[in-house]
Amino acid sequence: MVEQGSTVQRVVFVGAESTGKSTLSEYLARAYETVAVPEIGRFIWEEKQGRLGPDDYVDIAVRHRAAEDAAMAQARRWLFVDTNALTTLLLGIEFHQVGDPPPAELLRCADACRARYAHTFVCADDIPYEEQDVRENEAWRGRIQQLVLKDLDARRIPYTVVHGNVEERARQVRRVLDSGGR
Repeated sequence: MVEQGSTVQRVVFVGAESTGKSTLSEYLARAYETVAVPEIGRFIWEEKQGRLGPDDYVDIAVRHRAAEDAAMAQARRWLFVDTNALTTLLLGIEFHQVGDPPPAELLRCADACRARYAHTFVCADDIPYEEQDVRENEAWRGRIQQLVLKDLDARRIPYTVVHGNVEERARQVRRVLDSGGR
């Protein structure tokens, strides 16, 4: 949640891979003359070629939060964030890499997402799937997208789904942010 007296609010973009989260967060950071925090997990996933264990997922969540906290000093009004600990936890579970139960610190980071962000936007999977060596496939994307929505609903986290190309999505986000609504 936004700290008392703070003028910067965190805005997070979630959704399955290849739904435009990175593109949208960077686009809006430029439009609002602020900064965006990239998906830290992508760098670690690529570095380790997808071979991650429970400690790696905790590291991803903790490092991502630290990157957000550091970026707050440079942000103006909004800090746009690509992904969060909820997605990290969800993917760790789906890849069977976090253990059962997942590490307590990863669960704490995921649970904190409800209050950490002023706005949560889900990038719809209505854009073409972009093939990459480190990605699964389009069917996987659809499955993960449904799990993301189900998880947000189960946690009672308010969200807005954005559709269309990057400009259309940006307009939808701007309407919410500029109106002060959720």
